[in-house]
Amino acid sequence: MDLSKAEYELMFRQCPLPMWIHDFDAFRFIDVNQAALEEFGYTREEILTMTLFDIRPPSEHPRLRLMIENRRDQPVATAFDKFGFWVYLRKDGSRIDFEIRATIVHIGGEPARLVVARNVAETQAAHHALRESEARYRALARRLQTIREEERVELSRTIHDELGQSLTALKIDLSMISKRLDPALQERIDAAAAAVDRMIQQVRNIATELRPGVLDHLGLVAALEWQAREFTRRSGIPCQFTPPAEEPLLTQDQAVSLFRILQESLTNVVRHARASHVTVVLQVDSDGVRLVIEDDGIGLSEERRKDHASLGLIGMEERARFIDARLSIQCRAGRGTSVVVELPLQEVTIA
Repeated sequence: MDLSKAEYELMFRQCPLPMWIHDFDAFRFIDVNQAALEEFGYTREEILTMTLFDIRPPSEHPRLRLMIENRRDQPVATAFDKFGFWVYLRKDGSRIDFEIRATIVHIGGEPARLVVARNVAETQAAHHALRESEARYRALARRLQTIREEERVELSRTIHDELGQSLTALKIDLSMISKRLDPALQERIDAAAAAVDRMIQQVRNIATELRPGVLDHLGLVAALEWQAREFTRRSGIPCQFTPPAEEPLLTQDQAVSLFRILQESLTNVVRHARASHVTVVLQVDSDGVRLVIEDDGIGLSEERRKDHASLGLIGMEERARFIDARLSIQCRAGRGTSVVVELPLQEVTIA
């Protein structure tokens, strides 16, 4: 690699990673950038009197000599090759773990090796901080999911009990009033009573959508079967549900998450799939629980799958992560979409 002065200044001097150049004879430093000086703790004058062996612990010298011998006759590199992980020493004697990449350059017509180093400890610390941040985010997401479901339960109960009972009492009052009114007003009273009936049914529907009682009282299998029937009734699209031979013993969070994933999948079918048929299969075996939702629609485009604004898909993914399940979406252009949720055996107790 032949470097112009401008390229050299840009790549070497301004690089935030430690870089240095050494010769092939004594492995003496020819040049060192500022990042390397700060990492090693030497002045430029000091390090330019040193060799690679001076900044390596004695235990690394045999490996270094072997690497030098093995690479001595290799072709001239055209890109940065991986040289693996190496231990270096700072001026104060403290250890640095570097991942090394290097290439061949020509300085004054003579070949030399240009090395770039990445501090492994800093990278590991950054990865650790990222994992901790993700863990906190997941914990927050789980807590928000739990709070949301608790609020749904409470709101559903309030709507069903208080509003439903109030409407029922109103219907009774209308019935009693109708017996004492002039027959000429009977038609209007009957119309009002019919309107109250419709309101009562709407209240029940809203309460059920918020939290189906069948899920809490009869379990996941009954809830999925009910949802499939409701989907067919409302959309007109046939939805066939195949239950397992046995009911899985799931936690409430697991059952609710699987149910919500089915709900969101069926909502996507209505909005986007243009499907004529949907199948839902819940499988329970020695590997765990598997929920499969398939339609014969137009398929989910890759653009929409990658669209961060697709909150429904994001919600399904978060629901799956919430219970440590695996969610996959397979799309077949013009042949529909398949949503698969797999809850591993260790997360499930089989009845």
